[in-house]
Amino acid sequence: MRASWFWPVAVAAGYVGQVFFRLALVTGENYPTVGPDEHMYLVLARLLAGGSATEIPSDMVIPGGYPLLISPALRITHDPVQAYHLVLGINALLSCLVLPLAYGALRRLDVPRPVSYVLATVVVMLPPVVFYSQFALADTPLPALVLAWLIGVHGLLSEGSFRRRCGSGILAGGAAGFSMMVHDRGGVVVALTCLVLLVAFVRNWAPRPATAAALSALALMYATQRELAQWLLSRLDGTHPSQVGNAVWQALRTPELYQRTVMRWIGHTWYFVTSTYGMGALGLVVCCTCLASTRAPRADRAVAFLTVALLLGVSLAAAAALPTDRRIDTIVNARYLSPLVPALFLAGAVALHRIRGRRALVRAAVAAIALTVALSAALTVLAGDRFRKLNFILWALPDSTFLSSRWSGDWGVFSVPLTTVTALTVFTATILLRGLLSTRRPVVAMIGVGMALTLFAGWATVTITQHVSRPTLARGYPDATGFMDQARIRPGDRLVMDLGLGWRTRFAMAYMVLDGRVWTRDLAGPDTPPDGANVAVTTVRTASAPAADSWPKAPAGWHVAVVIPQRNLVVWRRGG
Repeated sequence: MRASWFWPVAVAAGYVGQVFFRLALVTGENYPTVGPDEHMYLVLARLLAGGSATEIPSDMVIPGGYPLLISPALRITHDPVQAYHLVLGINALLSCLVLPLAYGALRRLDVPRPVSYVLATVVVMLPPVVFYSQFALADTPLPALVLAWLIGVHGLLSEGSFRRRCGSGILAGGAAGFSMMVHDRGGVVVALTCLVLLVAFVRNWAPRPATAAALSALALMYATQRELAQWLLSRLDGTHPSQVGNAVWQALRTPELYQRTVMRWIGHTWYFVTSTYGMGALGLVVCCTCLASTRAPRADRAVAFLTVALLLGVSLAAAAALPTDRRIDTIVNARYLSPLVPALFLAGAVALHRIRGRRALVRAAVAAIALTVALSAALTVLAGDRFRKLNFILWALPDSTFLSSRWSGDWGVFSVPLTTVTALTVFTATILLRGLLSTRRPVVAMIGVGMALTLFAGWATVTITQHVSRPTLARGYPDATGFMDQARIRPGDRLVMDLGLGWRTRFAMAYMVLDGRVWTRDLAGPDTPPDGANVAVTTVRTASAPAADSWPKAPAGWHVAVVIPQRNLVVWRRGG
């Protein structure tokens, strides 16, 4: 009787504790800093909350699923700082869903409750799961969605009651479809789901009504996504849909880009396995072994296939779609594979729990280490000296920067070998701890391993917050709240900005002017302010230049209201 209520209460308490942990990490975060992504999501959330139309950064409408989730925050208040606090609160609630889902997934695989709880706690504290929830980014709900999707597919293809399998099918189809509403990466999830469900329907792997229910849920979510995108496009003048899919196909059809695409493909996978401290590599080995085994249950093999295929598909799509620029993270990207961190980390953890005998433990460890070293070597050869020449964006490489402890973010400090060695050191210590504690009492051993990894993950997450998230916030102040104060922007102002204004400030104002609206015009050139504008921001070449020279063609009725000499900006107002 005690177990019937103890573990659900423990999971609920752990969920609440993780929410407070995340809220503590984002204390003092008052405005978006990751442009243009955060600003685009927040502008779309503003529309979905019933707010007025305004300019959207990059003039591109991205999937609206995540803005839909955070839109209640913008219904409650029109103060941009308070609204952003509420958005981060919603992020915490969404991100922490990984805990109960991971616990449920482990229990489905017959992992004992204490071990399931400890391992679920590890996963929910991993930096790739926590980090993106500190910003208004669609990466926040994706790890939970991917876990829910895999749990649903596993339940559909496993033995059980008809009702349970129907429910699992609906969960699988709904989670897959909603992941596409959240981000373009969900397109790969939808394609793989359609493939598996169609094969399951033809081969009768599950009751056909249950499979049909899964397909229906997927189709409903897909139709909803199309309607939502069309509605958003109709509300925003001069915008266009996301072009990510076109960029992927264009790159894959261009032979001159094949070497670049393969290098990035390997680089993204390398970053993934090192950011999971080698456990992701072990999870990949386990999934590939499961696929090759004819004795593994069908549900396990299907989920293993989906996991590996999603990792390869997303990393390939990202490798092809990212533009050519001078950033390291186009080669070793941290974000795009982060939703798979919980799933593959758990796969590796389950393998550690099930392994019996030190020889089997060594074989598994050697396979994971070999995969990580092979990826590292291939990346080093293909990248050559590029890492010495490309720009190091600290925010874009949080996990590798933590592992290498090179927080300066200077050019040339990124190190593939150092990051790999540190990640494999953590992995080796994990394997040794598992072996030393006991191979005859795996429950005790895995609890010890899980507790050690929990402490390490918590330390890593807090350290990354201090060295990456907080400095990013500080750098964003002049373009957000700082500019609002300097320019004396009032509630309800309708702001037109000259093209000469820095892009970070222009993107930030798209959200910060929450109860008004913004435009961007070439005021120094031929453009005139929109009829509804009552505030304009223009630029001067030097702080000593006359303020009036910043807008020689200022229409009648406009006057200089504020001069910001330290930024060479002039704020104009119309009327009083």
